[in-house]
Amino acid sequence: MNRLTAPGKRLFLSGDEAVARAALEAGVHVATGYPGNPGGGALAALLPLATRYGLAAEWSVNEKVALEVAAGAAWAGRKSLVTMKMSGLNVLADSLLSIAHSGVNGALVIYAVDDVGVFYGMVEQDSRYYALLASVPLLMPASPEEAYAMTLLAFRASAQTGAPVLLLGTTVVAASQSWIRVAPLERPAVEEPASFQRDVARFTKAVPQWCREQHAAALARLKQAGALLSEVNVREELSGSAKAPVPRGRNVGVVVAGVSAAYLAEVQARLSAAPPLAIFKLGLIHPLPREELEAFLAPLEAVLVLEELEPLIETQVAALIAERNLQVRLLGKRNGLLPRVGEYNQAQVARALAALFETAGYPESAAEAQTLAAQLSALTEPGGFLAPLPRTLEFCPGCPHRMTYYALKRALQAAGYQPNEVITTGDIGCTILGMHAPLSVCWTEVSMGASLGIAQGLKYAGIERPVLAAMGDSTFFHGGIAGLLNAVQAEVHLTLLLLDNGLTAMTGQQPNPGSWQAGAGSTAKPRADIETIVRGCGVTFVREVNPYELEATVATLREALAFQGVAVVIARAPCTVPGRLLPGQAAPFQVDEARCCAGHGCDELPCYYEVGCPAVVLMPAEKGADEGLRARGELRVRIDPLSCVACGLCAAACPFEAIGPLAAADSDHNEQKEMASAWPSLLVQE
Repeated sequence: MNRLTAPGKRLFLSGDEAVARAALEAGVHVATGYPGNPGGGALAALLPLATRYGLAAEWSVNEKVALEVAAGAAWAGRKSLVTMKMSGLNVLADSLLSIAHSGVNGALVIYAVDDVGVFYGMVEQDSRYYALLASVPLLMPASPEEAYAMTLLAFRASAQTGAPVLLLGTTVVAASQSWIRVAPLERPAVEEPASFQRDVARFTKAVPQWCREQHAAALARLKQAGALLSEVNVREELSGSAKAPVPRGRNVGVVVAGVSAAYLAEVQARLSAAPPLAIFKLGLIHPLPREELEAFLAPLEAVLVLEELEPLIETQVAALIAERNLQVRLLGKRNGLLPRVGEYNQAQVARALAALFETAGYPESAAEAQTLAAQLSALTEPGGFLAPLPRTLEFCPGCPHRMTYYALKRALQAAGYQPNEVITTGDIGCTILGMHAPLSVCWTEVSMGASLGIAQGLKYAGIERPVLAAMGDSTFFHGGIAGLLNAVQAEVHLTLLLLDNGLTAMTGQQPNPGSWQAGAGSTAKPRADIETIVRGCGVTFVREVNPYELEATVATLREALAFQGVAVVIARAPCTVPGRLLPGQAAPFQVDEARCCAGHGCDELPCYYEVGCPAVVLMPAEKGADEGLRARGELRVRIDPLSCVACGLCAAACPFEAIGPLAAADSDHNEQKEMASAWPSLLVQE
């Protein structure tokens, strides 16, 4: 049973799934996107339901193409949804502005998710500015429930006004789960056939006058949509534990947006001595409801603005206060009270509220003030709220990318280079994990496909040593082909290392143009062949290797480094996330205690420190071991049989040949690993 379509009036859904459910109810006809964390969950939830609900859904080659496909359908009168992480908005920005100025005939909702706190890497980006730049309305949910409601509203507003609507989530809202009251899943019937009428003055940018008219039309649609969407804003006067009347001019208030509203509510729930607090909760971020905000601010003595990242709302509130000559003190980021970096938490909100109450000078009673101060102080102490657990970034056990980078380090050493002498520009995806110890290969990370351009620039700058660019297969299709063409035309001397695991692995193993894809009852789709594309770009040195064949990979990399021109090495092997043993392997590897010299002749432990595989662990010498070892606290090497996929890299690194396959496989081992998942071949089922 798919929980997105489970029967019942209440469903337990994440923010991403709430967007998907609402889109189905709204009658979405086309759904596109590009995998990325955060932000890929909505389309991932819709894909298995595409055939059942007559939905055209796809993982597009990149976000720009995803938007253009969705916009084409919306121009033909259909309802479209396009999803991505925040970085995708940068990719599609060129098309976004043009499409927004032309408007749509059906409906177009753009669902993006900002990674506030940078849990998934990339730039900590405040994507709200794209709404201002493109003159499109912006809704920002504070919870999965609001994500559901705002998605329905976004489709309705887009259909009525012709304006694309940007729905912006954050990592917390997208991943949080809650019970949501949903409407019956009754897809509205498509009453009219798709059509698109020729109107070059609206859908082209060939004449300056047309461009100006389109801009004016976009602004008019923005104003109309703002009026329709204003119902998501909530104004609550004098909320708090104290309900006694407060003298005019002594009021304090908060203007809050996004998930900060949840933090504020949680802090309020823990304050028994809180004075009355006026709250204006914004769901519609652009355009801001200036008249309603002015009425809210007018009786206040002090107001706090709670918004993560940039002071976008706060700056507009400051302008409104100045324009209307309102006598209200403004607190937030501009006076240094709150940070512009990272996500908020309850402790930060508690400190901000303490400053707000102190600014207004109440509660007036010394006893009440002391009680409130004590409660707020308790909330800001370490342990006042649950802190997130630390996270690590490393390749999965047996990952072919680890094998490739390990081979690269050996190839560089064999060529006479010391560590950190040869630059490898990295790229987005699993490949960038090579920047971490013990491999420490990748030096840079910019954006999808940028490693090639960066590498070419380094060669232009006069770097004489070899320069490599490392890139995954999905990244190559997304944004790497143009960089390769440019490098070939420039005739620079660099090596492109293409790590092809047949999937968009880091974001959830979604298919890409290089994956075999087949849906239920359908035939396999054409597969883009990386080698053919590379040769079509003019590359003459193209080699394909199996990274698990270590010595052959080392030899090929040495040959590529010596080639005078653009050399491309394609390291091809499937992703090992599901944890099944590699083909041809009957058992995981183990350490032969009789041969292992850890602690007595092997102090560098290359199987652990050079390989960096999570399946290889160090443990204290076991009971019954040599007492001298135990007395010195010596560590022993162990291999976790449930995570080992028998890639053999630890065995290749061991100088004493003390690591090899288990002599006899545990009868339960494969059954336990089967429970995790099936081995991912290049055939990805719907």
